[in-house]
Amino acid sequence: MTKALRFSVQMASNMEGQPGWKLRHMFGKKPKQVDENSPTKQTDEGNFDFNVISCEKPTDYANLEIFHRAVYPIMLVGQCFALMPLTGIWNPSPRPVRFRFKSLQMIASLVFLAACSVLTLGMLKHLLRIGVTANNFVGQVFFTCVQCACILFIDLARHWPPLIRYWTRQELVFTKPPYEVLKRNLNQRVRQPALIIIAMSLVEHGLYLTSAIVSYQQRIHICSITHNSTVVASFDDYIKNNYIYVFQVLPYSRFIAVYILLVNGTCTFIWNYMDLFIMMISKALAYRFEQISKRICRLEQENQVPETTFIEIREHYVRMCELLERVDNVLSSIILLSCANNLYFICCQLLNIFNKLRWPINYVYFWYSVLYLVGRTACVFLTAATINDESKTALTVLRRVSSKNWCVEVERLIFQMSTQTVALSGKKFYFLTRRLLFGMAGTIVTYELVLLQFDEPNRRKGLLPLCA
Repeated sequence: MTKALRFSVQMASNMEGQPGWKLRHMFGKKPKQVDENSPTKQTDEGNFDFNVISCEKPTDYANLEIFHRAVYPIMLVGQCFALMPLTGIWNPSPRPVRFRFKSLQMIASLVFLAACSVLTLGMLKHLLRIGVTANNFVGQVFFTCVQCACILFIDLARHWPPLIRYWTRQELVFTKPPYEVLKRNLNQRVRQPALIIIAMSLVEHGLYLTSAIVSYQQRIHICSITHNSTVVASFDDYIKNNYIYVFQVLPYSRFIAVYILLVNGTCTFIWNYMDLFIMMISKALAYRFEQISKRICRLEQENQVPETTFIEIREHYVRMCELLERVDNVLSSIILLSCANNLYFICCQLLNIFNKLRWPINYVYFWYSVLYLVGRTACVFLTAATINDESKTALTVLRRVSSKNWCVEVERLIFQMSTQTVALSGKKFYFLTRRLLFGMAGTIVTYELVLLQFDEPNRRKGLLPLCA
């Protein structure tokens, strides 16, 4: 038996153990089932040979256009903020990627969860003492969402090593002809949006701090004149006034003050990283579907297309559908949390704009925050929706296939593209498509009206006395 034949037999054996493998044969003969505990299944998940062809020369992953190589710098940044506790993600190959409970990355995540819990409990105790309103409840929701996100990213990290190896195995076929590198390659599509989101989130957090500091300084200045006192603005007094809820459970010290600022900054990063991570995943998946569509469109110019070509294309299309299904299984909880988080905070920031604010910097911050949140949410939906769009782009070309090139594989591919929902979801409650974006806009209007009614008594009171 030749090497190529042995490799084909091994591939056929391995593919049967993959999740969603039945999709490949939904129109054909059902292959033999493989036991989950069999050596074939274990090889599929762990020690699979990632080489594109069966040869002794190892694959040079550093020069391949694969998602693992495109996303690892952004994941390293996330690890600096206690997210994705994995080891080996900087390696060109996905094989060394591991999740370990006994690792520095996991310790950092647990330390952050403990540190954030103190702020969450302090905020809860403060709200129980002063009462809950639409405005002051935002902090509690913020810290709770961040902690949930951190826990979900730890769970995602547990499933990431087998997922990224499976992902790499599926996309290796797209790194060689007849598939071609598109105009904007995978690295650019994954990293550029990430850098933009990080830069804009830094501006948003900077404006938040500027607004808080200017408001504090103005209050100290006016109140010192009003009461003829000599109160001077200081770092200690600023922390005590703006983070009063923390000192419901902790005594004040400079160390605690620095700790509060660090935890708040980390929370802000994680709050943005949820959407950023969904966008990177969506960009990578949509890129592969676009490669399939481009290949199909090129066939329109050919006179004779063998049936084996359409068989191969449909095989690759179903592989991507299986990959999407597997990614959705581990990412859908984060998508659900992200959508709920964005919906709530857009409504709350709109509520702040409708209320009277004291200083111009407050208007600058809240307007920027609203526009940033709306833009970020729209980008998440539109980016995720490109998966669904690209999966159906080639439908018009396939429907125009001439009679001499028409075959049963073309019919099967058309049926799959037109009937199957190829999109990420929020725990299968909804799918991220363009249609959902308009539905969410309507939901925001509805909940904004509810919040305005809930906060009506506070808005009637107007601004509270500055020096009370």
